[in-house]
Amino acid sequence: MDWNKRYLEGDTPWDKGAPSPPLLDLLTYRSTLFPTKKEVLVPGCGTGHDVQALAQHDISVTGLDIAPLALQQARKLHDNPNITWLLGDLFDTEFITQLRARTRYSTIWEHTCFCAISPEYRARYVQALWDLLENDGKIVGVFFLDTGNPPGEGPPFCTDRTELRDLFRELFSLEWEGPPQQCYPGREGKEWIMIWRKLTTCLDNDTTEHLLC
Repeated sequence: MDWNKRYLEGDTPWDKGAPSPPLLDLLTYRSTLFPTKKEVLVPGCGTGHDVQALAQHDISVTGLDIAPLALQQARKLHDNPNITWLLGDLFDTEFITQLRARTRYSTIWEHTCFCAISPEYRARYVQALWDLLENDGKIVGVFFLDTGNPPGEGPPFCTDRTELRDLFRELFSLEWEGPPQQCYPGREGKEWIMIWRKLTTCLDNDTTEHLLC
């Protein structure tokens, strides 16, 4: 998928021109999920409406995207000293290595990035998020379960709660899940919030099991 071309042609139906309603709800009622003295990452940030919502709560936040034009538009729309814009590919091993050497994030806000990724890359996405989080860091995500597309067709690609648990549970522990209280019109009953905490693991040289350190 050529995401930059989509922005060039204005073919961005996922961009609602406003922050995600579930994020605004969490910032109001569960603000401790996004510590103000820590670093927050928003992968697949697009034109940055969710990034701006976090920054307005005095949160230091990095908006990451693969499309240069998306970030160009984001910079024009949102001028906030709490924001860092970053161009990069989560599936580029060298990029991830360089980024994690510079910064580890306390929280990753996932919204519409997971569903944009072809399903065969989802496990690599989960691994990249684990790599970028500090020990005990969290993924706070709104997952688009029913995209209206048949299984395996997209983007956006649908998922289900069983797949999400299977993908994340080897590297993360599930702290909470439930339906969002607010959502975009038309997405009622189609989204699901999950909060995952990073597991710090090490490989026991005498076994093939991963043990908590």
